[in-house]
Amino acid sequence: MKGQKKKKGILYIPGDSPVHSLDPRTKLLMLVVFSIMSFLTTNLFVMVLLLVCIVALAYTSGLFDKWVYSLRLLLPLIIFVFVMDLFFSHESAGAEFFSAQIWFIHAYATEGSLYFSASMIMRLLIIAGFSFLFIMTTKYSDFVKSLQSMKVPHIISFSLGYALSSTTTLSRDANNVIDAQKSRGLEFDRGSPVKKIDKLLSLFIPMTVIMLNRSNQVSDAMQCRGYGNAEKPSLYNAPVLGADDIMAIIVIAFFTVLIIILIHFVII
Repeated sequence: MKGQKKKKGILYIPGDSPVHSLDPRTKLLMLVVFSIMSFLTTNLFVMVLLLVCIVALAYTSGLFDKWVYSLRLLLPLIIFVFVMDLFFSHESAGAEFFSAQIWFIHAYATEGSLYFSASMIMRLLIIAGFSFLFIMTTKYSDFVKSLQSMKVPHIISFSLGYALSSTTTLSRDANNVIDAQKSRGLEFDRGSPVKKIDKLLSLFIPMTVIMLNRSNQVSDAMQCRGYGNAEKPSLYNAPVLGADDIMAIIVIAFFTVLIIILIHFVII
């Protein structure tokens, strides 16, 4: 809708795409596989292949634009990782194309450090990219039910699920506080670093109060619902793996074998 404010943060977005319909356990398996595969190699070809698969999943989910928009949160971290790995890594292979003495620190960049920094950026995009997609396509309640059906201790499954839910809630609260402070004439993007620290207090203090109030509300709601009275709470509408999940698991297994073959037998 024109003029409607674009949502900020990483939130669950309802949908009926194939990615939305997958069981959270299947998507959690995909997250583990993508993460492990990205740590097994620093080869850019394999990294690009993994990232292309995640981009395809994001496009299939119907949330491609929102997913790409959410990746902007990684920009400061991407710049930091790239600079640190490029100039201060121990990868000295290849020709050196930059060297400088900054006080007592010697910064240098080689072809090897450039390749290494690029692979680290790809690894970050792979892990964070699918994590964002997981949050945007998975309901909090479905995630908790899936963990409980996997015989994960109830306190752990509840804590992980509540942390996932709190991420979206706190992100929305922080955006509301920032908008409220901006409407009062407070600009977070201007001023010296010292002044910005003072301005951040106007964000931290309201957020602290909101978090304390919300924790009290959650505690009262849990007590009213008798949380903790049953030793083994049952599940209402326990999740069941469907045909799409079985097919996705088969594809994941085939893809994992393919990546391992590429890493150990094809790519030198």
